[in-house]
Amino acid sequence: MSQQAPDQHSILDDAWGQVVGGMDWLKSVLFGEFSDHRPLSAVVADMLVSFIPGVVIVTSARDAVAVILRLANHPEKREELMEWVLLSACLIVIALPVAMAAGGAVAAGVGAIVGGIAGSELGAALRAVMLMLIKEASKLVELVRFLQKFIKGDILKFLRAIQFAKYEKPLMQAMSKITGKLVDMVKALRTHLESLRYFDSVKATIAKLAAWEHKFYAVQQDALRNMPKALAELDARLAKVLAQTAPKEAHTVAAGVQADKKVAELPVRQRVRDTPGKVMPKSKGEAKAPAARAKPDAAKPKAKAIDPPKTAADVPLKDAPVPAKPPDNGVNTKRQAVADAAVAADRERITQLSKESRDAEKNGDMVLAKAKLDEAREILKPHFPTKAGDTWDEVIKRLDVSSPKDGAVFWSGTGWQAKQLGHPDAARAFAEKIGGVTLETTSGGRIIDGWPDINNLPWDASKGPPPFSGPLWQGVSEKYAEGTSGIVNVVQTPNKLWDPLTVWHNQEKPLLLDRLEQGKISDIQLHVVDLSSAPHQLSPNYIDQLLKFDQRP
Repeated sequence: MSQQAPDQHSILDDAWGQVVGGMDWLKSVLFGEFSDHRPLSAVVADMLVSFIPGVVIVTSARDAVAVILRLANHPEKREELMEWVLLSACLIVIALPVAMAAGGAVAAGVGAIVGGIAGSELGAALRAVMLMLIKEASKLVELVRFLQKFIKGDILKFLRAIQFAKYEKPLMQAMSKITGKLVDMVKALRTHLESLRYFDSVKATIAKLAAWEHKFYAVQQDALRNMPKALAELDARLAKVLAQTAPKEAHTVAAGVQADKKVAELPVRQRVRDTPGKVMPKSKGEAKAPAARAKPDAAKPKAKAIDPPKTAADVPLKDAPVPAKPPDNGVNTKRQAVADAAVAADRERITQLSKESRDAEKNGDMVLAKAKLDEAREILKPHFPTKAGDTWDEVIKRLDVSSPKDGAVFWSGTGWQAKQLGHPDAARAFAEKIGGVTLETTSGGRIIDGWPDINNLPWDASKGPPPFSGPLWQGVSEKYAEGTSGIVNVVQTPNKLWDPLTVWHNQEKPLLLDRLEQGKISDIQLHVVDLSSAPHQLSPNYIDQLLKFDQRP
């Protein structure tokens, strides 16, 4: 009599115990017994209600795994930026101590210590701020009150010192580590089940494990694109909250210590012409009161003669007194902070509209793509220069022209060649191949590229009256260059390599050479395109000559 094969659940339980050994809650998720369908607001609310700094440090790994599983199982949630903010909030507690242990504050980057808080304690504080910002707390006081429960000291100082973008590297490392472990676990389970003689009875489970493996890889890829955006969104929201309702700070001065303060200048002595209601000056012929006589002292030498002080008669007459100059109160920093927050909010919205336009274009919905571009352009129109002397500064501030590390691509002449030969733009094709961007394909660049309201303006004074479009493109080119990191690539047509009039030689290259010297970028690689629009990398010696070429006055 043959022995009856164990059922699927028994096989799976045995395999899980041998390969994983615990974490039964994870098993229920992987094999379909539980799935987190809750809305984001409910997840955040639960995390805030149960927020205890010491406990959070212990449970953060489990929370991060739960959010990764949520993103893996629901691909549509990966398109929501706040889901990535939630994942960052769970990972930050793990990321900072790991980075600090690996190489100290330098490895963790600037921000390993903020406002006197460091390590896991800082991670817990940052997690709290992230969760509160997901809620879009409208009042700073809500954020401060929540943090006061477990942070001592100057909370406003702590909040102002936070720069979430600086935590990108340790967060990505933590993300890669956790997803890597999940992939290894799923692979090990699949391999173990495939080796069993009951293979046929667990075929469905093996297929499910293979599907999870693909899902985890997909989350890893989407994280590279979305987590930097999530951190930028957090910085924008925090700046907006801090500028909105920042309370006035009291400054106490210890007794006996004089505090610096602005004082009005003493009025200059003036004489005003006689008018009704004003006191008349003394006449020149009026006798002065006799001075008290002093006893002559023969023993004392004569004092050195000095010039007599100026009398009222020596001061010139005026029709009216000149008012004293009021004290200089300096820059209105609060108004500036509010203005900066408005710029950040506009930039955030424009970036989102640009992304939605690009996605619609990829899906073939050109009407929606154009509508999104037009909406973004309406935000920028009020900030256009209107007369001579006006600048494009307010427009440039609202454009996100950032590039990924090793992903910035500059170009000269490739757009014109593409139109003439009917080929794809070589620079854009090169950027897509390496997962990078040109200026025109950044979120901000897409908005102004091909915009008739800008294209119809004269480039400079030689082409017509102001405003000119040249300063706009020069400004965004400089901003794009200043945001580069890692390896920078340049793609040019042969006739532009030595052209001294290009934006590359005059604006972009000098900035990049400075960044290269400062260690902010690691290399500049130049490529020349042939008539088929294929790029060819130039030799190091030739690149060196081109970088040294400078015909500027």
